[in-house]
Amino acid sequence: MSSSSEISWEVSFLQVQTSTADAATDTLYANGHMQVPVIVTIKAIDPESATTYELEDSDLEKIKLIDYDDENPATEISGSWSYSATENEFEHALPTSRKEPQPDLSLADGDPQRKRYWVTTTKIENKRIGASIQQPDGTVVHTASAAFDSKVTLRGINPETYTKDDLNLERNDTANGDFYSPNYHWYWDQDNYFLTSTKYEFRKVELYSYDGGSSDPYLKYSTGFFSVHAPCNIFYYWPMGSQETRTVGRGLMTTEITINQRLNAMCCTRMMFTGANPWEESHYWEGKFTIYDKFGNFGTFFMGYDEDRNQMQILTKKYEG
Repeated sequence: MSSSSEISWEVSFLQVQTSTADAATDTLYANGHMQVPVIVTIKAIDPESATTYELEDSDLEKIKLIDYDDENPATEISGSWSYSATENEFEHALPTSRKEPQPDLSLADGDPQRKRYWVTTTKIENKRIGASIQQPDGTVVHTASAAFDSKVTLRGINPETYTKDDLNLERNDTANGDFYSPNYHWYWDQDNYFLTSTKYEFRKVELYSYDGGSSDPYLKYSTGFFSVHAPCNIFYYWPMGSQETRTVGRGLMTTEITINQRLNAMCCTRMMFTGANPWEESHYWEGKFTIYDKFGNFGTFFMGYDEDRNQMQILTKKYEG
Protein backbone atom coordinates (compact mmCIF):
# COMPACT_ATOMS: atom_id res chain seq x y z
CA MET A 1 0.00 0.00 0.00
CA SER A 2 1.35 3.42 -0.91
CA SER A 3 1.88 5.81 1.96
CA SER A 4 0.56 9.27 2.52
CA SER A 5 4.02 10.75 1.93
CA GLU A 6 3.08 10.74 -1.77
CA ILE A 7 0.80 13.53 -2.94
CA SER A 8 -0.75 12.01 -6.07
CA TRP A 9 -3.82 9.81 -5.89
CA GLU A 10 -7.01 9.10 -7.79
CA VAL A 11 -10.41 7.85 -6.70
CA SER A 12 -11.16 4.28 -7.81
CA PHE A 13 -14.39 3.78 -5.84
CA LEU A 14 -16.88 6.21 -4.27
CA GLN A 15 -20.24 5.32 -2.71
CA VAL A 16 -22.74 6.66 -0.17
CA GLN A 17 -24.87 4.56 2.21
CA THR A 18 -27.23 4.87 5.14
CA SER A 19 -27.10 2.70 8.26
CA THR A 20 -30.58 1.24 7.69
CA ALA A 21 -31.28 -2.29 6.48
CA ASP A 22 -31.46 -1.28 2.80
CA ALA A 23 -28.40 1.02 3.09
CA ALA A 24 -30.15 3.46 0.76
CA THR A 25 -32.88 5.29 2.71
CA ASP A 26 -33.46 6.81 6.12
CA THR A 27 -36.03 8.99 7.89
CA LEU A 28 -35.60 11.84 10.33
CA TYR A 29 -37.66 14.54 11.99
CA ALA A 30 -37.29 17.87 10.18
CA ASN A 31 -36.56 19.71 13.42
CA GLY A 32 -32.97 20.78 12.75
CA HIS A 33 -31.65 18.63 15.60
CA MET A 34 -32.18 14.94 14.84
CA GLN A 35 -29.25 13.50 12.91
CA VAL A 36 -29.00 10.41 10.73
CA PRO A 37 -25.67 9.03 9.51
CA VAL A 38 -24.57 9.03 5.91
CA ILE A 39 -21.44 6.94 5.30
CA VAL A 40 -19.14 7.64 2.38
CA THR A 41 -16.98 4.73 1.23
CA ILE A 42 -13.93 5.54 -0.85
CA LYS A 43 -10.95 3.81 -2.39
CA ALA A 44 -7.95 5.58 -3.88
CA ILE A 45 -5.03 4.39 -5.94
CA ASP A 46 -1.59 5.61 -6.93
CA PRO A 47 -2.12 6.38 -10.63
CA GLU A 48 1.42 5.38 -11.55
CA SER A 49 1.54 1.99 -9.84
CA ALA A 50 -2.24 1.28 -9.62
CA THR A 51 -1.67 0.22 -6.01
CA THR A 52 -4.01 1.11 -3.16
CA TYR A 53 -3.39 4.54 -1.70
CA GLU A 54 -4.27 5.20 1.94
CA LEU A 55 -5.84 8.62 2.31
CA GLU A 56 -4.90 10.82 5.25
CA ASP A 57 -7.59 12.11 7.60
CA SER A 58 -7.00 15.52 6.02
CA ASP A 59 -7.92 13.99 2.65
CA LEU A 60 -11.06 12.34 4.00
CA GLU A 61 -12.14 15.66 5.51
CA LYS A 62 -12.33 17.03 1.95
CA ILE A 63 -15.27 14.72 1.22
CA LYS A 64 -18.50 16.70 0.82
CA LEU A 65 -22.12 15.67 0.75
CA ILE A 66 -23.86 16.93 -2.36
CA ASP A 67 -27.36 17.48 -3.73
CA TYR A 68 -27.67 14.55 -6.12
CA ASP A 69 -30.37 16.29 -8.18
CA ASP A 70 -28.87 19.77 -8.41
CA GLU A 71 -28.47 20.99 -11.99
CA ASN A 72 -24.89 21.94 -11.15
CA PRO A 73 -23.05 18.69 -10.43
CA ALA A 74 -21.26 18.32 -7.08
CA THR A 75 -23.18 21.16 -5.39
CA GLU A 76 -22.77 20.81 -1.64
CA ILE A 77 -25.98 20.48 0.36
CA SER A 78 -26.86 23.65 2.24
CA GLY A 79 -29.77 25.71 3.51
CA SER A 80 -32.45 23.52 5.05
CA TRP A 81 -30.15 20.48 4.86
CA SER A 82 -26.84 20.44 6.70
CA TYR A 83 -24.25 17.97 7.90
CA SER A 84 -21.44 17.65 10.40
CA ALA A 85 -18.74 15.20 11.39
CA THR A 86 -19.80 15.67 15.02
CA GLU A 87 -22.49 13.46 16.51
CA ASN A 88 -24.97 15.15 18.86
CA GLU A 89 -26.86 13.84 21.90
CA PHE A 90 -30.15 12.97 20.19
CA GLU A 91 -31.39 9.59 18.95
CA HIS A 92 -30.57 8.77 15.32
CA ALA A 93 -33.31 6.26 14.54
CA LEU A 94 -37.08 6.62 14.68
CA PRO A 95 -39.00 3.87 16.48
CA THR A 96 -40.09 2.40 13.14
CA SER A 97 -36.58 2.39 11.64
CA ARG A 98 -34.33 -0.65 11.85
CA LYS A 99 -30.68 0.30 11.95
CA GLU A 100 -27.87 -2.00 10.97
CA PRO A 101 -24.68 -2.04 13.06
CA GLN A 102 -22.54 0.97 12.31
CA PRO A 103 -19.57 0.03 10.11
CA ASP A 104 -16.13 -0.13 11.64
CA LEU A 105 -14.29 2.89 10.26
CA SER A 106 -10.87 1.44 11.12
CA LEU A 107 -8.74 0.47 8.14
CA ALA A 108 -7.22 -2.89 7.29
CA ASP A 109 -4.73 -3.20 4.45
CA GLY A 110 -6.53 -2.90 1.14
CA ASP A 111 -9.92 -2.09 2.64
CA PRO A 112 -12.00 0.86 1.48
CA GLN A 113 -11.92 3.88 3.74
CA ARG A 114 -15.03 5.48 5.19
CA LYS A 115 -16.15 8.89 6.35
CA ARG A 116 -19.28 9.26 8.47
CA TYR A 117 -21.32 12.45 8.41
CA TRP A 118 -24.40 13.33 10.47
CA VAL A 119 -27.21 14.97 8.49
CA THR A 120 -30.03 17.21 9.77
CA THR A 121 -32.86 19.05 8.09
CA THR A 122 -35.58 21.58 8.73
CA LYS A 123 -37.53 20.79 5.56
CA ILE A 124 -40.28 18.22 5.07
CA GLU A 125 -39.23 16.51 1.84
CA ASN A 126 -37.35 13.60 0.30
CA LYS A 127 -33.74 14.52 -0.42
CA ARG A 128 -31.34 12.54 -2.57
CA ILE A 129 -27.77 12.98 -1.39
CA GLY A 130 -24.43 11.95 -2.88
CA ALA A 131 -20.78 12.69 -2.18
CA SER A 132 -17.84 14.40 -3.83
CA ILE A 133 -14.12 14.86 -3.30
CA GLN A 134 -11.45 16.88 -5.09
CA GLN A 135 -8.36 14.97 -6.19
CA PRO A 136 -4.87 16.47 -5.99
CA ASP A 137 -4.97 17.18 -9.73
CA GLY A 138 -8.02 19.43 -9.17
CA THR A 139 -10.59 17.02 -10.60
CA VAL A 140 -13.81 16.84 -8.58
CA VAL A 141 -15.09 13.28 -8.46
CA HIS A 142 -18.72 12.82 -7.40
CA THR A 143 -21.46 10.21 -7.22
CA ALA A 144 -23.95 12.08 -9.40
CA SER A 145 -22.04 10.80 -12.39
CA ALA A 146 -22.01 7.64 -14.47
CA ALA A 147 -18.57 6.65 -13.19
CA PHE A 148 -19.59 6.46 -9.51
CA ASP A 149 -23.37 6.68 -9.55
CA SER A 150 -24.53 6.41 -5.92
CA LYS A 151 -27.07 8.17 -3.72
CA VAL A 152 -29.13 7.86 -0.56
CA THR A 153 -32.63 9.20 -0.04
CA LEU A 154 -33.36 10.91 3.26
CA ARG A 155 -36.95 11.65 4.20
CA GLY A 156 -37.58 14.66 6.41
CA ILE A 157 -40.91 14.28 8.21
CA ASN A 158 -43.09 16.64 10.21
CA PRO A 159 -41.59 17.13 13.69
CA GLU A 160 -43.56 16.64 16.88
CA THR A 161 -44.79 19.92 18.40
CA TYR A 162 -45.03 20.15 22.17
CA THR A 163 -47.90 21.92 23.91
CA LYS A 164 -48.94 22.00 27.58
CA ASP A 165 -51.15 18.96 26.92
CA ASP A 166 -48.00 16.95 26.23
CA LEU A 167 -46.44 17.74 29.63
CA ASN A 168 -46.69 16.10 33.02
CA LEU A 169 -45.73 18.24 36.03
CA GLU A 170 -45.46 16.31 39.28
CA ARG A 171 -44.82 17.96 42.63
CA ASN A 172 -42.83 16.10 45.26
CA ASP A 173 -42.63 17.05 48.95
CA THR A 174 -38.88 16.54 48.93
CA ALA A 175 -37.24 17.64 52.17
CA ASN A 176 -37.34 20.10 55.07
CA GLY A 177 -35.19 21.23 57.95
CA ASP A 178 -33.98 24.19 59.98
CA PHE A 179 -30.78 26.05 60.77
CA TYR A 180 -29.49 29.03 62.67
CA SER A 181 -27.89 32.17 61.34
CA PRO A 182 -26.36 34.80 63.64
CA ASN A 183 -29.69 36.63 64.05
CA TYR A 184 -32.40 34.17 63.03
CA HIS A 185 -33.70 30.65 63.44
CA TRP A 186 -34.79 29.54 59.97
CA TYR A 187 -37.06 26.75 58.81
CA TRP A 188 -36.99 25.56 55.22
CA ASP A 189 -39.13 23.34 53.03
CA GLN A 190 -38.19 21.96 49.61
CA ASP A 191 -40.65 20.88 46.92
CA ASN A 192 -39.15 19.49 43.74
CA TYR A 193 -41.19 19.46 40.56
CA PHE A 194 -40.47 17.02 37.72
CA LEU A 195 -41.51 17.86 34.17
CA THR A 196 -41.86 14.87 31.84
CA SER A 197 -43.29 14.17 28.39
CA THR A 198 -46.36 12.19 27.37
CA LYS A 199 -44.73 11.58 23.96
CA TYR A 200 -41.00 10.85 23.97
CA GLU A 201 -38.65 11.12 26.92
CA PHE A 202 -36.97 14.47 27.38
CA ARG A 203 -33.25 14.68 26.72
CA LYS A 204 -32.13 18.24 27.47
CA VAL A 205 -33.32 21.75 28.32
CA GLU A 206 -32.05 25.21 27.44
CA LEU A 207 -32.71 27.89 30.06
CA TYR A 208 -33.12 31.63 29.44
CA SER A 209 -33.86 34.72 31.54
CA TYR A 210 -33.05 33.68 35.10
CA ASP A 211 -30.92 35.03 37.93
CA GLY A 212 -27.33 34.40 36.89
CA GLY A 213 -26.05 34.53 40.45
CA SER A 214 -23.88 37.62 39.97
CA SER A 215 -25.16 39.30 43.13
CA ASP A 216 -25.54 36.08 45.12
CA PRO A 217 -24.33 32.68 43.81
CA TYR A 218 -27.04 30.84 45.77
CA LEU A 219 -29.70 32.50 43.61
CA LYS A 220 -28.28 31.16 40.34
CA TYR A 221 -31.00 29.55 38.19
CA SER A 222 -33.74 31.15 40.29
CA THR A 223 -36.71 32.54 38.36
CA GLY A 224 -38.87 33.97 41.16
CA PHE A 225 -38.11 35.54 44.55
CA PHE A 226 -41.22 36.34 46.57
CA SER A 227 -40.60 37.76 50.03
CA VAL A 228 -42.94 40.74 50.51
CA HIS A 229 -44.77 38.78 53.19
CA ALA A 230 -43.56 35.79 55.19
CA PRO A 231 -42.73 33.13 54.19
CA CYS A 232 -40.04 33.71 51.56
CA ASN A 233 -40.46 31.52 48.46
CA ILE A 234 -37.68 31.12 45.91
CA PHE A 235 -38.25 29.18 42.68
CA TYR A 236 -35.49 27.57 40.60
CA TYR A 237 -35.24 25.60 37.41
CA TRP A 238 -32.21 23.43 36.69
CA PRO A 239 -30.22 22.12 33.74
CA MET A 240 -31.02 18.46 33.10
CA GLY A 241 -28.38 15.98 34.21
CA SER A 242 -27.36 13.54 36.91
CA GLN A 243 -28.53 13.81 40.50
CA GLU A 244 -26.51 16.42 42.36
CA THR A 245 -26.56 18.76 45.35
CA ARG A 246 -26.88 22.54 45.18
CA THR A 247 -26.71 25.26 47.80
CA VAL A 248 -29.77 27.52 47.54
CA GLY A 249 -31.14 30.56 49.31
CA ARG A 250 -29.86 34.07 49.80
CA GLY A 251 -27.12 35.55 51.95
CA LEU A 252 -26.94 33.61 55.22
CA MET A 253 -30.31 32.01 54.53
CA THR A 254 -28.97 28.97 52.65
CA THR A 255 -29.13 25.20 52.75
CA GLU A 256 -27.96 22.30 50.60
CA ILE A 257 -30.56 20.38 48.60
CA THR A 258 -30.69 17.48 46.16
CA ILE A 259 -31.97 17.92 42.59
CA ASN A 260 -32.33 15.89 39.37
CA GLN A 261 -33.44 12.71 41.13
CA ARG A 262 -35.31 11.47 38.04
CA LEU A 263 -34.01 10.53 34.62
CA ASN A 264 -35.49 12.14 31.50
CA ALA A 265 -37.16 14.87 33.55
CA MET A 266 -36.58 18.58 34.02
CA CYS A 267 -36.26 19.39 37.71
CA CYS A 268 -37.56 22.61 39.28
CA THR A 269 -37.55 23.59 42.96
CA ARG A 270 -39.68 25.70 45.28
CA MET A 271 -37.78 26.67 48.43
CA MET A 272 -39.76 28.09 51.35
CA PHE A 273 -37.94 29.85 54.17
CA THR A 274 -39.81 30.83 57.35
CA GLY A 275 -38.84 32.23 60.70
CA ALA A 276 -37.85 35.74 59.64
CA ASN A 277 -38.21 38.00 56.63
CA PRO A 278 -35.30 40.40 56.34
CA TRP A 279 -35.87 41.48 52.71
CA GLU A 280 -39.56 42.24 52.15
CA GLU A 281 -39.19 42.36 48.38
CA SER A 282 -40.35 40.40 45.34
CA HIS A 283 -39.07 40.06 41.81
CA TYR A 284 -39.14 37.50 39.04
CA TRP A 285 -37.53 36.79 35.71
CA GLU A 286 -39.02 35.64 32.44
CA GLY A 287 -38.15 32.03 33.29
CA LYS A 288 -38.22 30.93 29.66
CA PHE A 289 -37.00 27.48 28.65
CA THR A 290 -36.92 25.20 25.62
CA ILE A 291 -37.10 21.49 26.31
CA TYR A 292 -36.08 18.79 23.79
CA ASP A 293 -37.15 15.18 23.52
CA LYS A 294 -34.80 12.35 22.58
CA PHE A 295 -35.30 13.03 18.85
CA GLY A 296 -34.68 16.78 19.09
CA ASN A 297 -38.36 17.82 18.92
CA PHE A 298 -38.99 20.70 21.27
CA GLY A 299 -41.38 23.09 22.95
CA THR A 300 -40.84 26.50 24.57
CA PHE A 301 -42.52 27.39 27.87
CA PHE A 302 -42.25 29.72 30.86
CA MET A 303 -42.14 29.37 34.62
CA GLY A 304 -45.30 30.52 36.39
CA TYR A 305 -46.72 30.59 39.90
CA ASP A 306 -50.10 30.27 41.58
CA GLU A 307 -51.95 33.15 43.21
CA ASP A 308 -50.21 32.58 46.54
CA ARG A 309 -46.83 32.25 44.80
CA ASN A 310 -46.33 29.01 46.64
CA GLN A 311 -46.70 26.48 43.82
CA MET A 312 -45.09 26.33 40.41
CA GLN A 313 -46.94 26.26 37.09
CA ILE A 314 -45.93 25.87 33.45
CA LEU A 315 -47.11 28.66 31.13
CA THR A 316 -47.10 29.23 27.39
CA LYS A 317 -46.41 32.94 27.81
CA LYS A 318 -44.49 35.11 30.22
CA TYR A 319 -45.74 35.24 33.82
CA GLU A 320 -47.32 38.63 34.50
CA GLY A 321 -47.60 38.54 38.29
